[in-house]
Amino acid sequence: MNWLKSKMGSHGWDLNDEDIKKPNVLFLHPINYAVQEMEDFQEYFTVKYLDTDREEFIRRCKKGKYDGYAAIIWTYNKPFGPADKEVIAALPDSISLISLPMAGYDLIDIEACTAKGITVTNTPGVVSGPTADAAMFLILGCLRNFTLGQSFLRQGQWSKNLPLGHEMAARSLGIIGLGGIGKAIAKRANAFGMLVSYYNRHRLDIRVEAEYNAQFVAYDTLLRESDVIVVCVPANASTKHLINTAQFEKMRTGVVFVNIARGSVVNEAALVKALESGKVSSAGLDVYEFEPKVSEELINNQKCTLLPHMGSYTEEANHDMEKLALRNTKKFLMHGEAITPVNKVADFKPMENVMTDSIDISKLSLSLQG
Repeated sequence: MNWLKSKMGSHGWDLNDEDIKKPNVLFLHPINYAVQEMEDFQEYFTVKYLDTDREEFIRRCKKGKYDGYAAIIWTYNKPFGPADKEVIAALPDSISLISLPMAGYDLIDIEACTAKGITVTNTPGVVSGPTADAAMFLILGCLRNFTLGQSFLRQGQWSKNLPLGHEMAARSLGIIGLGGIGKAIAKRANAFGMLVSYYNRHRLDIRVEAEYNAQFVAYDTLLRESDVIVVCVPANASTKHLINTAQFEKMRTGVVFVNIARGSVVNEAALVKALESGKVSSAGLDVYEFEPKVSEELINNQKCTLLPHMGSYTEEANHDMEKLALRNTKKFLMHGEAITPVNKVADFKPMENVMTDSIDISKLSLSLQG
């Protein structure tokens, strides 16, 4: 039964389904995993799917095609490209929310969204576990030379001339960014007997440090003293090329370097040079600066363990990300507040502004509050 029809009926309103137009929400891609949650979502909102490319989308926006739409579920769409200033400027004023079924929000121009009065939400925490699992796989692959060993096996060489690796126990692990993913990595690394240190812009509470058995150190100290370094920071203007030639030069010779954050955080050319010089003995990478294009020097270096951005590539994680994106949208449009907002917008655009039907909006508003 239509939720609005049921709600209004409880207040004595006699409504037909034709009397009610639910707010439109645009999806860049269909929901693939949170199927039951999607069925519930459609009781509240009319779901529309994007059926065109970036240029045509902008043209349609300018011609008023999406006027009155309330929100966008911005599922990952590589050909479409980022939601940059050009895209955000073209969106109709009725759009009050962009909901991301993902943790990273570097594809969205947050500043432009805030200026236009658009709240952006993401799914922090949902991907921490699976991404931490990927990080541990990369650390193991690099320290133990497992990737090289697999290559030898496939080439029929068995373990002939395969260099010995290193055990994880007692190895020092430096985590740059002890957020949700960093903490999940620390917990797993503790189980392997690694000695965990971390660097944040702001030190965490000592109780949190004790919980994850992680020692806060200065940035340069982490670079200089860690056997393994993992990058776990978000991608933004301040973290672009956070790891560059100067940082690699400070690392100890033979360090293992792992990036499960975003490709833009690391200068890939500098990493290649550090690998060639031996400063970095091996790199474990799930993300790349120009992905899906990957440097040939990395691909051809069999000491490196490489994944095609699989950190959150599980059915469970994708279900939970889609579910939270739907919950964010529903709560924000109905109550004016999101569960996991990225930015803060001064003036919320109420849902009533996008409901253009035959019902008296003032009476509808009163009824919804009852």
